[in-house]
Amino acid sequence: MRWSAALRIALASLIAAMATIELSAQQPPNRRPALTDIQDVATLRQIEAAGFSLGAILGQAQASSTADLTHASAAFRIIASHVRDDVSSLRAEMANNGRKLFEVTDGNVGRIIDLGWLNSPIAQFRLSAIVNRLDRRDFASLGGETGCGEVRLIYRLAYAFQDIKLKRQLASRLPFTLNAVFTAVALPGETCSDTAALWLSQQASAEAAVGAKAIIDGPLARARLSLKQVEINAQIVRFPSGMETQFGGQAAYLLRVFAAARQDGALTLSPKPLENTPDIPRLKADAALRKDLVDYVRDHVPAIDQGVYLLPTRFLTTKAISYSTFGSARLANHPFTEILPANALAGLDLGATRLVRTARGVIERLDNGTCMGCHQANATAGFHMFGLDDATTSPLNRIKTGVSPHFHAETIRRAAYIEAMAAGREPDRYRPLSFAPPASWQPGTPFSYRTAGLTMPCLTDAARPSFGENWTCGSGSTCKAIIANPSVGTELGQCLKLEEARNFSGQPCLSGAITTVTGRPYLDTYKLTGQFGAFAKSFSQDSFNCRPAKIGVPGGMAYRQCNAADKNFTGFAGGNAPDEICGLAGGKAFDDCVATNNFDACLAKSVTRGNRGTCSATRFCREDYMCQAMPDDVPGAADLVKDYGFCSPTYFLFQMRIDGHPDPQGKRL
Repeated sequence: MRWSAALRIALASLIAAMATIELSAQQPPNRRPALTDIQDVATLRQIEAAGFSLGAILGQAQASSTADLTHASAAFRIIASHVRDDVSSLRAEMANNGRKLFEVTDGNVGRIIDLGWLNSPIAQFRLSAIVNRLDRRDFASLGGETGCGEVRLIYRLAYAFQDIKLKRQLASRLPFTLNAVFTAVALPGETCSDTAALWLSQQASAEAAVGAKAIIDGPLARARLSLKQVEINAQIVRFPSGMETQFGGQAAYLLRVFAAARQDGALTLSPKPLENTPDIPRLKADAALRKDLVDYVRDHVPAIDQGVYLLPTRFLTTKAISYSTFGSARLANHPFTEILPANALAGLDLGATRLVRTARGVIERLDNGTCMGCHQANATAGFHMFGLDDATTSPLNRIKTGVSPHFHAETIRRAAYIEAMAAGREPDRYRPLSFAPPASWQPGTPFSYRTAGLTMPCLTDAARPSFGENWTCGSGSTCKAIIANPSVGTELGQCLKLEEARNFSGQPCLSGAITTVTGRPYLDTYKLTGQFGAFAKSFSQDSFNCRPAKIGVPGGMAYRQCNAADKNFTGFAGGNAPDEICGLAGGKAFDDCVATNNFDACLAKSVTRGNRGTCSATRFCREDYMCQAMPDDVPGAADLVKDYGFCSPTYFLFQMRIDGHPDPQGKRL
């Protein structure tokens, strides 16, 4: 098929400006790279205004705020009702086990989402990303569905209102995303290759508005999309570091999926089983069903090994809750490990498998394919896509990178898949583990992993025998486990520089062990077992002090004060990128600001300069940390370090926590 020059040019511009794909320096001259996602805020606003607001998706285009949606949309009320019931149920359970939760508090106690945000005149779900998931065609075909894969519109809860007392606008996003999943449909006379070709580029230059129109008229044309389901991922509980002094804080995230259907011409939603995510209580209580699950796994090892499989609905749950901190080492995020002992799969024939080599490896593969397993492995604050900030967000509350390390690795795989699909070639359908680094996926080249970056996940010596594929740590780093949990079978480490002479601000410095409370993960405990770096007893500009978890830095954090050269970003001259950067740090003033429940009014006076780990769009932060943007008014931020941010503890950013925000009705607290 032929696409207009405007469409080709506009798509190319989006490729250059927005796709999170790292392209090899040795590209064939005729290669047309695929657009895997759109994060540019200006483009998203254009698309949102053209009929892709959440209200429009739910059949109520005039509805903007969540209060409007609650009033006008029966589909939204279904979502809100289930969230309300789930939150109420968890709150009651936690209270019965000694953990009371509060919507508003300045104490070191548990915090719970204020459900008023789902019926608020100042809050709305804003379009934060569009994600090309044509590679999901593999899973759809297993379920008997037709179509060419999926297109996903990610909305994130946000608020903005004029504060009369402060005489300025208060605005932030919240850790609550809604994912509208569409089946991509080929038009009459087209094939899925034509659908994939809509996402390819040929040239490069266009304005955002033109790019938005090209996307709307091309891959987002309504005749090409059919709403399949709506998914939510929401932080609903947070325990602060002052309460969880050893963990450095904890949080719980609600995961649900709602199937979309039409009833009497109107959209309706109903709970849908979560893909490959087992119903733990039911399977534990039913020995026959558990045996059925074991038999199913034994019969489907090749598909599980490949990562493309669908467990029958009889095994699945309709709700999951994932837990952090150290989410990769929490039993709550390894449901198959909780259900199945490794000896249940004894005697498996694994002679022809690519990835899994032991029964333990099979169970880890299954765990990693669950909703909670994926969202807490190589994720960022329980999310893989959270999008970029607009101009209304405080400079001290902005993120530099809107995706997780896993999402970044996936864009490279997905691009290769879509390019093969557009060319009519058979794509590589293999899915790596979510905690693996990026890999080479180009046709004609052997599959291989890149080296893992500093502080990124790695397989320890104890874990390697369970898998047929492995990767190495880059930058002269070593794989070290910093957290132990005997109830979780696969031990992950982090790629660290262990010699003190090569230490840098932001690296972990403490090791510990988790004691699991099965079925009640909010009662899990952490015990410090050792310190392996940053041994200075006091702060200095020359050596590293190990900051304790109780100040909100899980795993501890090596810290060196900024000197004059650090503050001027001297180390970044000439295109260099040191391991640490003089970013922003908290302290007592920050803690006091947090306690006011009105962070925007005091945040600017609550931070100081301090060295942190360097991060960027392709250089990520360790588990439980995320890449924060450097405020524009910091000298040098707009030039020397314009492409870099600094690694902050996740909940240092107010947009990633449910507490400390204004009243959902726009009133002063």
